[in-house]
Order: sequence, then structure tokens, then C-alpha cells
Amino acid sequence: MTIVQNWIYCLRPAQTLMDGELATKEWVSALSETLPDRELCLAARRYMEPGDRVWFYFATPVREIAALAEVRSAPYELPGGSGPRWKVAVALDPHATSALCDQPVPLVALANQHPQGVFRATAADLALLEAHAGLRRERAA
Repeated sequence: MTIVQNWIYCLRPAQTLMDGELATKEWVSALSETLPDRELCLAARRYMEPGDRVWFYFATPVREIAALAEVRSAPYELPGGSGPRWKVAVALDPHATSALCDQPVPLVALANQHPQGVFRATAADLALLEAHAGLRRERAA
């Protein structure tokens, strides 16, 4: 049985473009409805697997988690030496992203008060994230 991992991906909207626009929570929510398939840059190899979840932490202007995507394929290494070394294919979840955009999870509610890069969500944070995303927590049989 594969266990779904939950990752938090830090995004700086003022420095990140998605389809030519600043990656605000509103723009990412709109993309989740029309163009959900994305490739995310990773500075280092992460052991993500298809089916894992990626929660988007928007660092500015309000520090909050307001989008969710599902990993489609394992990260792959990019050729060359400058810039990000890895990418991972994900698909934004339009329903969860809409719910999170309407009711984001503020940073102050999370265990990690100083998020950086990409890291795993804690079990305590996961229950809160899933509630805000409108997801039911799956229980093992």
C-alpha cells in the first residue's frame, strides 16, 4: 500500500510567473479551472510519487496556504548547471483550490512558522489543511 505524502511548496507570487501572470492565489485558482497541468521547479531532489499532494504556500502579500495539486509523475532532473535542477509534473485540484482560495490556511495556524522551499506537512497541519480544502480524511481499512 502506497502512503500519500503531503508536501508544502513555497511560492513567492511577486517573483513567480504562471502563464505570464504573477502567481497570486486568485490566478492559481483560475488556472486550476482552465489549465490545471503544471510543472514546478525544485532546487533539490524530492521523493515525490504520483498521487502525492502539493499544498501551495503563498508567501506574500498574506502568508497562507491557498491551493492544492496532485503529483502526476516523479520528479525528473534537468540538464545543465544553472537554475533549478529538478521539475515535477502536477495537476491543480480545482475544487480544493477554490475552497482554499475562499478559506485559506494562515501561516500562524501551522506548526512550521518559517517555511522555506519544499517540505512535508505535519500530521497536525494536515487535518487543518484537508478541512479548509473540503477533503475528507481517508482512513486505512
